[in-house]
Amino acid sequence: MRQSPAQITRHLGVALGLALLSLTPRAASADTGQSPIVLCGSDAGFDLHSLTLEQSTGTPALDRALIQELHAQSAFFGVRPAFYLYSDGIQNAMATPEIFPKTPGTDGTVLYQMDLLSEHLTSAHWGGSIVAGVIAHEFAHIMQFSDPARYSRLLDHHGTVKFLELHADFMAGYYMGTKFADKPQDLETLARKIFELGDNNFTSIGHHGTPEERHVALRAGFRYYLQHPQNDVTAALAEGEAFVTSVFAAY
Repeated sequence: MRQSPAQITRHLGVALGLALLSLTPRAASADTGQSPIVLCGSDAGFDLHSLTLEQSTGTPALDRALIQELHAQSAFFGVRPAFYLYSDGIQNAMATPEIFPKTPGTDGTVLYQMDLLSEHLTSAHWGGSIVAGVIAHEFAHIMQFSDPARYSRLLDHHGTVKFLELHADFMAGYYMGTKFADKPQDLETLARKIFELGDNNFTSIGHHGTPEERHVALRAGFRYYLQHPQNDVTAALAEGEAFVTSVFAAY
């Protein structure tokens, strides 16, 4: 049964809106010299600036919930990316180190396609956990961009984005521990969706890891939070790198 926006917001308290948000920017940052990279795109070559950006769902409660979640994740991960919803293009969620002209001083950009967000939101009773988990996955990519050494190690480990993606899955699971530490069964909705996003295109540059690998990485991050709730995100980033590069095969 499809829930009303008010019911969804009340039950989940997570990012459920379709607003355009620029989180409070840092002081103007220096150009990193990196080319735009779309880690979670099936096609990393399309023009981000050609996308049709949307400003609101038209449902203020959902917009407020999304803004609240984005600020929570910004505080948790210690980064301030711009966040855009777009209504055309492929159904996807993605992160790029590119800073859009309208959002100077931010730490890169996260984008989420509106139809995909709506599908995630309404696909299950706990659909909001999927939305929050997907956004956390993208925030993890923003964290990877901020550490070129780690980014290079994860990319060089396989020659595709596989280990970057599995590391982001681990960090998404770690973040979701802050929401579901006392009810781990509620992680299952997100875990099933992450499982669906895996692939077996082992030699493609866009290979994200198999369904089983993505599922394992997400749950490992969640367990790490349960076992070490006092640790900070820096420790989790290091643990996630060690985990994915030691547990999963390169091919």
